[in-house]
Amino acid sequence: MIHQSPSLHLLIPGLLGPMPSFEAAGCEVGVPALERILACADQEEAPGNDLSTTLFSLFGMAALPGQDLPEGAVNYLGSGGAPGETCWLRADPVHLRPDRDRLLLFNAELLDVEQAEADEIAGLINAHFTAEGIRLETPLPAHWYLHLEKCPDLVTASLEQVVGRNIDSFLPSGPDAAKWRALSNEIQMLLFNAPSNQQREAEGRPTINGLWFSGVGFLPSLKSIPFERIIGDDPSSRGLALLAGMQPQTIPENIADAWLPEGETVLTVTDLLSPVLNADPIRWVEQLAALDEKLQQLTESLKARKNARILIYPCNGKRYTLQKKHRYRFWRRSRPLAGLLDRNQ
Repeated sequence: MIHQSPSLHLLIPGLLGPMPSFEAAGCEVGVPALERILACADQEEAPGNDLSTTLFSLFGMAALPGQDLPEGAVNYLGSGGAPGETCWLRADPVHLRPDRDRLLLFNAELLDVEQAEADEIAGLINAHFTAEGIRLETPLPAHWYLHLEKCPDLVTASLEQVVGRNIDSFLPSGPDAAKWRALSNEIQMLLFNAPSNQQREAEGRPTINGLWFSGVGFLPSLKSIPFERIIGDDPSSRGLALLAGMQPQTIPENIADAWLPEGETVLTVTDLLSPVLNADPIRWVEQLAALDEKLQQLTESLKARKNARILIYPCNGKRYTLQKKHRYRFWRRSRPLAGLLDRNQ
């Protein structure tokens, strides 16, 4: 039997920002474990520039020209749904806010959607589009999905790309884009008249006045399964685990418990993503401090594992690989995290 050295692949979107305002907000970042890892580790390029493209690439999937990654179907599976062999899209509830001559998009975190609201809106949309074979599924308050009998010929942008930004640069493109804009406008009218939105308006709360569609496609099959364990609380990680025939696993209290005696483990941590998307430097720094404690646990646990390695993906096109022997690179000085952050696009 060939024994495989244990490897832990950590996907941490938002680890390196961008968060240009944290210094202006008077925030101080104390993350010695992270800064030491980044100093000692080998840095190299990695596929993907956000969570979905990075995670899917580790499973051998990349979007073909003119197509999306099938994030809708995979995430629906990870949210407790049964995608079958039909087409799915993410249909995330959003709030669109006019700002001079543009529309800014804010995600479900601002909305704090309740399941009853999600179910009510799904009922309205499904009743309206019965003849077209369009169905909205709302298995979780903040994670909605659209079922279609036929996949539209579209290329979409992920919700994570557009939160807090002008939507004009991120609207779907492709041969079916005009039809899709008409459908989106029709759905917006239904949302405007939804009783739950009327109630939100009366209470002065942001309304669910749009759905952001992304991740068009069918549930894929995996050509190979590169991991023995898949850990994560996000729908993509859970969906990929189920697709691989595994039971999805939640993040352990002690992150060092994620190690296997041998083989590959992938673990996704999304705690930093929302603060980055919503430009919240205070919460980002708080989450970074909590993460730094976990990274300290991991580096300590690395000492007892022969030939083990930790691979950290900030989901920005880079990968940092730390092996036991790298801890002795004393000549590499730690740099303040502020100088390592991604710049705003």
